[in-house]
Amino acid sequence: MIKIIESALKAAKRAVVQVGDGRGFIVSAGDARFIITAAHCLPWHPKPHLGNDITELTYQNILGRLGATRRTVWAELAADDIASDVAVLAKPDGQELYDQCRRYETFTRSAIMIGRPPEAPSLWQKLDDLDLDLSAQAFVLSLDGEWQACTVRNRDRFLWIAESKLIRPGMSGSPIIDQTGAAIGLVSTSGGMDSVNPSLMGCLPPWLSQQMDRAGAGS
Repeated sequence: MIKIIESALKAAKRAVVQVGDGRGFIVSAGDARFIITAAHCLPWHPKPHLGNDITELTYQNILGRLGATRRTVWAELAADDIASDVAVLAKPDGQELYDQCRRYETFTRSAIMIGRPPEAPSLWQKLDDLDLDLSAQAFVLSLDGEWQACTVRNRDRFLWIAESKLIRPGMSGSPIIDQTGAAIGLVSTSGGMDSVNPSLMGCLPPWLSQQMDRAGAGS
């Protein structure tokens, strides 16, 4: 069992990348590759308008290998939810930015699966029983690149990490993964006794979840 977990953690780490001053992680939806990160890791946010062109949606030199001081890969913004602190990046335009698109595709070969967090309780469940049914072991990636075990609790669209001291500046956008190596949330913030973070099942854009479900059904 320990060897299985270690193998899963090693594979998951390959999908974690630098996004600006923070982090993100690569996920797949069939042949497409996306990078999920915390919205506050983006250097700027475009105005909400469906007429934005690629110059307003494309981030230059925003992606790099984990721990790298130099970022050379471009990406296009596919979703930006500042309320949930979740953003999704995609490949740049394949025609006008052909070379950058190819570089993105090469960069995102490793990908992490999306998992399911511990189930939320029934509304009729007694408050005293919540922690017993919602707690689960998970892992977060330290600034030194080591996976650290933690306890997560599901609260509707968010995951609470009990060990808030594990979360440090620079870890934002890192995946919260389960024991199979699948991402169930992403690191957003820490504060007080707990660290509250977006749950992927609750906060991913519906179109991305549907695209990933279709890809999984076809595999």
